[in-house]
Amino acid sequence: MDFSYYLAPLVGFSAMLAGGFWGLGGGWFVVPVLLTLGISSPVAVGASLLQMLPSTFLTVLRQFKSIGWGKKSWGMNIALPICGMAFIGGFFGRPLGVLMEDFFNSRKPHQCIYLILLGFILYKTFTHKPLKKSSEENLIPQSSPVKTGIIGFIVGVLSSLLGIGGGTITRPVMKSYLHVPEVFTSKISRLAVFTTALAGTTSYLMQIETLKSGDPGTDSLILGLLMASGGFIGFPLGAWLHSKVVASGHEEKAAHSFSYVVILVILSLSFKIINQVTISQIIILICGVFLLSFLPIFTAWSCKHPETKL
Repeated sequence: MDFSYYLAPLVGFSAMLAGGFWGLGGGWFVVPVLLTLGISSPVAVGASLLQMLPSTFLTVLRQFKSIGWGKKSWGMNIALPICGMAFIGGFFGRPLGVLMEDFFNSRKPHQCIYLILLGFILYKTFTHKPLKKSSEENLIPQSSPVKTGIIGFIVGVLSSLLGIGGGTITRPVMKSYLHVPEVFTSKISRLAVFTTALAGTTSYLMQIETLKSGDPGTDSLILGLLMASGGFIGFPLGAWLHSKVVASGHEEKAAHSFSYVVILVILSLSFKIINQVTISQIIILICGVFLLSFLPIFTAWSCKHPETKL
C-alpha cells in the first residue's frame, strides 16, 4: 500500500477537527495534502468527498433540530434553500470537471479555480465586520429563498468539482452577505458539508464500474474510508471545541482565525502548481501541526478568558 494511505487517518482527523470547528468539510485541507503526497487529482477529489459523509453524519444529525425550522427561522430561510440546492448542484460538479480536463488536457485549471476561491474566502474573512451582539440577537433572515437557493446551487457545483465541503463557500457568504450569526453559521455550514458531500459522493460512486486496483473510483473509496476513520473522531471533537469558544464569547475571533490556515493552504497549493513539491509539502506539514495545536490551545484560552477583548 502507498505511504500516503498510512497517513490517511491522521489527515482525516486533522482536516475534520478543523472542519468541525469552523463548520467546513475539510476538503480545503485534504485535497492539497493528497496532491502534495502524490495522489492524482481525480482520486484526491473523490476521496475528499467520500470521507466527509461518515465523519459529519452524527454531528449534523445531533445539531439539526437546533438550527430552527419554524416560520422566518434560519433553517427555513437559509439552511433549506442553500443545502437543498447544494445537493442538486453537487451532481453537476464531476461532469463539469471531466469536460474541463478533456478540454484543457490538464487539472491545472481546477487548481487555479481552487486558488481563486481560497483568495475570495481569505478576503471575506479579513474584511468581515461583525455585528454588535445586541443587534445579532434580534436579527432575522432577510434573504429571499430564490437568491439563497442560487448561492446553494453554485456551492454544490464547486464543491463536487473541487472536492471541498460546502461549508468552505457557504461560511463567508453567510457571514458577509446573509448576516447569519456565528452560532447558526457553523451549524448550517456543517449541514451544507453533508448535503454536498452526499451528492458528490453519489456522483463519484456511480463511476465505479469494477472493483479493481488502479481504478480511480475504487482508490478514492479506499482512501476516503481510511480518512473517515480519523475524521469520525475529529469532526465532533472540533464541533465541541467550537461550542466552547462560542459560549465564552469569542466566536468572531474563531471565525477570523481561519484566515491563517487559508494563507498556508494557498501557499502550499501555489508551490504545487509550479512543481515545487518539497516546499509545498513543508508548508502543508506546518499547516497540519498548526491545526492540531492551535484549536485546543485557543479553546482553552477562550474558556479561561470569557468575553475578554484583546
